[in-house]
Amino acid sequence: MKSIDVLLLAGIIITALWLIIFPKRTNGSLKFLVALTVILALVQLFTEGYYWQYVPSYLLLLVMVMQSIFLKENTSKLKIRLLRFTLLFLLLASIVPWAIFLPIPTLIKPQGNYPVGTRIFRWVDVDRFEHITSDPHDRRNVVVQAWYPTEANAKGAHSPYLDGLNHLPEKIGMLPKRLFDHYDQINTYGILNAPISKAQHQWPVVIFLTGNVASRAFYTSLIAGLASHGYVVLALDHPYEAMITQLADGTIATTIENHPNNAPDLTQFMKGRLDLRIADVKFVLNQLNNPKAWPDPFLGSLNQNRMVIAGHSLGGATAAVAMASDSRLKAAVNIDGTLYGELPTPTGPRPFLLIESNKEQGERYRRYENGNQRFFKQFGGGYRYELLEADHYSFTDAPLLLAPPTRFLAGAVLGFGNIPTKTHTATIALLNTFFQGVLNDKRADLDSVANRYKGIVRKPID
Repeated sequence: MKSIDVLLLAGIIITALWLIIFPKRTNGSLKFLVALTVILALVQLFTEGYYWQYVPSYLLLLVMVMQSIFLKENTSKLKIRLLRFTLLFLLLASIVPWAIFLPIPTLIKPQGNYPVGTRIFRWVDVDRFEHITSDPHDRRNVVVQAWYPTEANAKGAHSPYLDGLNHLPEKIGMLPKRLFDHYDQINTYGILNAPISKAQHQWPVVIFLTGNVASRAFYTSLIAGLASHGYVVLALDHPYEAMITQLADGTIATTIENHPNNAPDLTQFMKGRLDLRIADVKFVLNQLNNPKAWPDPFLGSLNQNRMVIAGHSLGGATAAVAMASDSRLKAAVNIDGTLYGELPTPTGPRPFLLIESNKEQGERYRRYENGNQRFFKQFGGGYRYELLEADHYSFTDAPLLLAPPTRFLAGAVLGFGNIPTKTHTATIALLNTFFQGVLNDKRADLDSVANRYKGIVRKPID
């Protein structure tokens, strides 16, 4: 929250409590406090713009102004009780929105040695039809956002947090678009279209894949943080699966789920979604041989002999399958992902890391465990670390979009606490150490990372 928001809410709460406790004391001090609160509200409105969170506050302010002007000493007890109830109700209604969603969330600032630049590429694979839509002429789109080290003196605006902010549909997933009104003001810590740093001639490349239905935006803290340690991170959006994506022609694409009626567990549906993601990854890797797809000298700054892949949830499982099926990828990281379908036979032992949240036993866990044990077996082993205080969504920006009270309550209900910054920092440290080991032909000392962060446990591999 910005300073003006804190001052305005404080003014509203103090003034409302005064009027609730002392409803008939409408002296000069109270009238001054009400007037000051109204002035703060007007300053906020004209400097920051309209927030839907303030709607109950505006009504409360109106009631307080009327009370301070018109309330008389001989007002009946019944009217006083009704006024107190109204003030209390509107006061609670004014606080609740701010306790749930933040109008402008604060992301986790990258901790690496490099400032971060970013570019967005919207490509069309002319060799593939888009089978999800009903238009037989549609070709498959793939959206990639590159995050990379930039020069220390790079200047410019930060990248937009979410695709299509000015043209959002009425709902994004299950959330009304009103929640995203001010997301253009989120600091992503990525300077849009900044030049790539010349500190190295070429940079290692990380392909990053999102969870099922998630847009790349909701991994911005993790991706930007990793890029600041000296990687070009190519974050993919999979159109018509992601909840919101802007295509090459400007179309805003939302999720389309064509579930088969005869598959209640959706296993085959999820396998098809994974296979489509693999095709998207291969298309992006092939674009590295297409100079026309990249601005000069960006492509020449990517080291195609040092490419790895990582992902979260379905993206993590996809990352492992992609590495098994494409020798250009030197290592894979699965963050909390479950395998659907079969794993292709890799060409040989490959470095593999599993990062996981605290898990509950059950059918979903057995599927998750069986799939990852197949990864370990076919890749010739690997590394496995559990973050005891994390849940499945701790690796995303989702907790950061909630106001601290709701974030804390949600964490308490899940049993993991309010720890998004800790989870992101520890995960980036594991990724960086693992990739540095792989790319420099050394054994990654991941235990040293686990020892630095409380709650990271190395788990045995069967």
